[in-house]
This record gives sequence, C-alpha cells and structure tokens, in this order.
Amino acid sequence: MKKPLNYLCFIVFAFISLTIQAQDIKLPSPDFSKDLVSALKPSKDLGLSSGVSTAVEKENKSFASDIVGIMSGSGDDASKKLKINDRKKQRDEVLGKAFGSDTALQSYKKDIKKQIAPFKRKYKLASLVL
Repeated sequence: MKKPLNYLCFIVFAFISLTIQAQDIKLPSPDFSKDLVSALKPSKDLGLSSGVSTAVEKENKSFASDIVGIMSGSGDDASKKLKINDRKKQRDEVLGKAFGSDTALQSYKKDIKKQIAPFKRKYKLASLVL
C-alpha cells in the first residue's frame, strides 16, 4: 500500500517541479514602455510647477527607455535585476532633486503606486520597477 502511494507522490512532485519555472526578465510587450511612462506621469493634483513637471516627465521617459534597454539586453537575470535596482536608485536621486521637498515626493510616490497597481498584474516586471 505504501509503495504505490510513494510512487504517486514522486510522480506528482516530479511533474510539479518540471512545470515550475523562474520568472525570466524579458520585455513583456511593446506597450510596456508606453504604459510605464503613462503610469509614472505626475498628476495635476500634486500642483507641480511646469518646470518640475517637465523635469519629472523627462526623467520618467529616460527611466522607461533604460528599463526596456536593460530587459532586452544580454545578461543573466541577476545582473538585470541589479541594473534595474541601480537605475531605480538613480531615478530616486533625480526625483528628490526635482521635487525638493520630501512631502511632495512622497505624495508623488503614493500616487504612482495607485496608478501602477493594474500593471503589476499585467506586467509582472512592474513590481521590480517600483
């Protein structure tokens, strides 16, 4: 009785282990960059000046372009994640200088988390970006 159960457990385990694969970092779709830029766009509710808004939008476009370049580039997943995290830190520094105050930056980040939530389901990679 125990032998057939052991065989069955082994077969089920083997089947499950073969079907589970790690998430590869690759470009999810051509719309990813456009969707990311639209999600990162500062809302009018923040009351930003046109100079700050322009600087933030410029950085967001550059950030999205760099992320797409990293994802479509060569290298293993660990190096891609490292590059994405480094670019994320660089973006945070640029945004910190652009916003000037921590309260405005925190409001912007809170707003972005709401806007990017649907993309976390659509593009699994979006969670790495924030």
